[in-house]
Amino acid sequence: MSLTQNNDKHPVFMASVSMHLGTFPSPETVERYELILPGTFDRILTMAEKEQESKISSDLDTVKIAIHRERAISTSILCGLTFGFVSVVMYFSLLAYSMALGNVTMFCTLFCAGAFAGLANLVRSFQVKGDKTTPSDVSVKK
Repeated sequence: MSLTQNNDKHPVFMASVSMHLGTFPSPETVERYELILPGTFDRILTMAEKEQESKISSDLDTVKIAIHRERAISTSILCGLTFGFVSVVMYFSLLAYSMALGNVTMFCTLFCAGAFAGLANLVRSFQVKGDKTTPSDVSVKK
């Protein structure tokens, strides 16, 4: 800042502001830092490198967690599908066995139980479609 006098003898103050956008200070600022404390810019560079390494490590951890979660969900879905398939095969096998034995009571009991289970799953599937949240929609929080 400088103080100058105008013709009316009132003091006039002038100021200048310099801004630099970016990761590092402007070259003129760095030069002044180095005059005051040699090695300052090297310290600034080291600090920026450490911050970048930390961010990369954090992002990598986030990606690893997301991959692990997706694999767990995929494994869970595969187990559920396998169990469902085996259950359906066993159900129809028991129906065929009861027909082969000629046991009408066993056949009707199995058929009604399967129908009620199927109806319950059908209703549940419509309820899940109304809910838009799925496990893969949940984001990983830092």
